[in-house]
Amino acid sequence: MKNLAQQIPSRSDQRFAPLKGALPTHGAVGYVGEAGAPVDVLSDYYLTQYALAPLVVENSTNHPLVIGNFPRSKPSQVPDNLTMIRDFGNGVFLFALKDSK
Repeated sequence: MKNLAQQIPSRSDQRFAPLKGALPTHGAVGYVGEAGAPVDVLSDYYLTQYALAPLVVENSTNHPLVIGNFPRSKPSQVPDNLTMIRDFGNGVFLFALKDSK
């Protein structure tokens, strides 16, 4: 039986699996997540990076595609420069950078 440290990354892989098909296979995407305790926020970000490797996930909304990771809440604090493309369920969203014209 897997211990908790092994189960968490596995669950993260499962949460992000549907999103992988909508992303490029290489390069970088942005990231936005929910506010909360620093430990939770940081671990959510790291688990997102782990699940989507080798794609680079940067903690920034200045990319054409931005991953939204909201495992405990609705995405209520999304920056105005993003528009939602798709809700993949389980708190996983894909956003696009709005045209700056």
